Amino acid sequence: MYSYLKERIKHAVRFRHKRGYGVHSPFMFNLILNVIRDKGKQFEYPEVTEHEFALRHRKRKLYRLIFRLASYLKSRKILCLGGQTETLVSYLSYLPQEIMIQNEEDICCDADFVYIGRGAGEAAMDMLRPGTDTKRCIVISDIYKHNTNARLWRTGKKEATVSVLSL
Repeated sequence: MYSYLKERIKHAVRFRHKRGYGVHSPFMFNLILNVIRDKGKQFEYPEVTEHEFALRHRKRKLYRLIFRLASYLKSRKILCLGGQTETLVSYLSYLPQEIMIQNEEDICCDADFVYIGRGAGEAAMDMLRPGTDTKRCIVISDIYKHNTNARLWRTGKKEATVSVLSL
C-alpha cells in the first residue's frame, strides 16, 4: 500500500512538468506545448516523403519534430551534419517558408538551424564556438548513445541561452 501511494504522488508531481506546466518562460511554455508536443495539430507533414523513404516510427517522429521546430522558428538557413542527412534534407525541403538547406559538403556557419546527427564528428564543433552573433537552434541527436554527440551537448549547453535535454 505504501509503495502504491508513493508512486501515485511521484506521478502527480512529475505529471505537470512533463506537459510544460511549471515552466516560467512564456517562450519555452509555448515551445513545449505547441511545437514539441504539437497539441493543436497545426503542422502538415510531407507524408509522401515519409512513405517514399519508408521511415520507421522513431525516425519519423524525429523528422517531424525537426520539421516543427524549423517551421516554428521560421528558419531561413538549415544545416544538416552527420551521416544519412540526405533523407532529412529531402524531408525539410517541404517546409512552408523560403529556406536554404545545406549538408556537410557546403558548411556555412551562418545557418540559423543546425541538426547534428550521428557521425557528425568534430566538424560540428564550429557550430558551437562562441563569437558569432547569429542566433541559432541546434538539435543534437543521440547524446546518450554517442560520446562525440554527448561532448558536443556538454560544450554547447554552457553557451546556450535555452537548453532542452530530452525531447
